[in-house]
Order: sequence, then structure tokens, then C-alpha cells
Amino acid sequence: METKMIPVIVTLQSYSRGEHGEKEQPVRLMCHGKLRPTSDGCMLRYQEVQQDDAGDTVSTDVILNIQPKDGPRVTMTRMGDYGTTMVFVKDRRFEGAYHTPFGDLGLALYAMQVQCKLAEDCGSIHLEYQLDMQGSYSAVQCIDVSFCAESSQPC
Repeated sequence: METKMIPVIVTLQSYSRGEHGEKEQPVRLMCHGKLRPTSDGCMLRYQEVQQDDAGDTVSTDVILNIQPKDGPRVTMTRMGDYGTTMVFVKDRRFEGAYHTPFGDLGLALYAMQVQCKLAEDCGSIHLEYQLDMQGSYSAVQCIDVSFCAESSQPC
């Protein structure tokens, strides 16, 4: 039996902190997505739409697999020309690649905070992690994602 996909509103905020703790201007997005309950959490799928530096519209499909128990664990898969998969488990390091049209870059992250709250048709995620690109420290990244069913009251 196929599990029903629930239409949701997704609110995303991300920002980075430099070496001395200075916080950069956050990026905020709101979009529509689909939520599907799974046996160990849920899968959230949405599309980020932003303008690049040249003013062109760029969209990226994102899938979050959220497992709130025994960890928690969040797997983020970003598809497209600039795709990657990242796994967030508190106090664990993940190594992978950031795929670009010009070649792959080495990517590593160390998750310092991974928090998940899930209900039947809504939830939130907080991720804080150190990001390294090509073996060099990049920044501390923070991502907050919240989502709720389109048919429910504001979350």
C-alpha cells in the first residue's frame, strides 16, 4: 500500500558563521513541498527557487529523509547540476562530494547539532555543522526547516 503524500508549506532559513563567530545575513525561503510518513520518520521533498548573481532563476530539488529516533539522523539530497548528499548525525563526520558541471569537489561535514520534531502533518529540523570543502575549513552552517500541512492552521 502506497503512503499518502501530504502537501506542506516549507519554511527554510540558513546562515553561516565565520571563524570568529560573526553571523552572515540569513537566506530565507518559503515553498511548497510534499511530506510522506515512513516507518522510521518521514521524507520531505521540496523545490528551492532562488535567483543567482546574474538574476537568473535557479531551482533545486531537495529531499530530506528525517529519522528522529535513535540519533536523530537527517539525510539531505540536493539534485541537479550542483548536487550532493549529506548525512547529519550529531558528533559524527560525513564525507562526500559536491557535484558541479566543472567537476566534483570534496565535501566533509561535522554535525554539531541535529534536532528534529515531528508530528503527523508538521515538523521542524535544526542543523548546525562545520563544513569543509576540498579539505579546508569553510564555515559553520546553520539550517532551520519547518513544515506544516497546507490544510492546517499556521505552524
